[in-house]
Amino acid sequence: MTATARTPEDGHPPTGPDGYAGQALRGLTYLGRLFDLGPRLPGAAREAVQALFAGWGHRTSREIDEPRAARGQAPFEFSLVLHEPDPEVRIFLRPLAPEGPTTAADSWEQGWRALRALEEQGAATLTRADGLRDLFRPRSDRAAFGLCIAATVRPTGITGVKAYFDTMAAGVDDNRRIVGEAMQRLGHGTAWHWLRDNDPAGITHLIPAFLALDLADSPQARIKFYTTVEERSGAALGSRLDRLSPTARRTAAALLDTLPADGPAALTAPGTRPTLCWNLTDDGRERPDDATLYLPFHRYTPAGDEALDRLRTYVPPAHLHRLAGFLTHSTPDDAPGPAPNPFHWAATKLHRPAPAPLTLYAPAAVVDRASRAVG
Repeated sequence: MTATARTPEDGHPPTGPDGYAGQALRGLTYLGRLFDLGPRLPGAAREAVQALFAGWGHRTSREIDEPRAARGQAPFEFSLVLHEPDPEVRIFLRPLAPEGPTTAADSWEQGWRALRALEEQGAATLTRADGLRDLFRPRSDRAAFGLCIAATVRPTGITGVKAYFDTMAAGVDDNRRIVGEAMQRLGHGTAWHWLRDNDPAGITHLIPAFLALDLADSPQARIKFYTTVEERSGAALGSRLDRLSPTARRTAAALLDTLPADGPAALTAPGTRPTLCWNLTDDGRERPDDATLYLPFHRYTPAGDEALDRLRTYVPPAHLHRLAGFLTHSTPDDAPGPAPNPFHWAATKLHRPAPAPLTLYAPAAVVDRASRAVG
């Protein structure tokens, strides 16, 4: 179905109930209310949606030629970083063409328009990203997605903007070369050599095909790239992470012991694999200064009540109470059996002297169901 609505002449997407922009605004507003982030959050969410969805927020369908499993899914998701006392509410999206199926080149062009708008607002610094444009411009029919964007929405406005570049921009056989060249340009060539020596299996499996940049002018702005966890045991994954630090190994082991219903044995199951993300800042020029482990939480712990119980180790009681409300709001009225776990991913940084905040990821459809349930 082709969407018939159009973006108004002022360039702002409609925020009514029918387009992706409206769905995103509802979700951000709901999550801000759920975690009591204050009366300014809805206005900040509206401004964020206007910048991020400009030109295509009217759409109601992706009209994609992609694997069947992706069809019908919105091109964005939400995440909650469960800091104390207040969590961060984030949105991650793949920009679409104004109409029709979206190619990697379309997302690239729409994404850069949004990033330029954010730069004009003072919400992003694009110097490092501009230096990588020639590397990641889609030029192969095997390019995966072009460009994705993530941002945190606070009551004070949009912050924490990230660009996610497509490492398969030049095809599936060239992604390692492109990542290596990007790391050299960004001043992290030594860290790239460390990774090639210490994580050769990970470098071989650069899927998901993301290289991400924090678009901030700060020594702590991160470079991140993602590898697949092919290991089928906690011990094997621990051996891989021990090359970064014993702390990283122990933190990953605790996460695997706690969140999956089957503990580390979940790694033996078929289906979606966990993801390991290497993090580098100016402190990480010799080797990565952190790593983040992402677990497919819904697949490992399908029942919502059990998921909440397993989150107790990581989530403060006040936040857990609000997550229980989200579980109630997001459960379909006609759902058979127990309420499902609404979070498809859970992640935390590993190389920290104290546990880092947990981040939970929820699909757009789940958050939209919750937002509609409360009105």
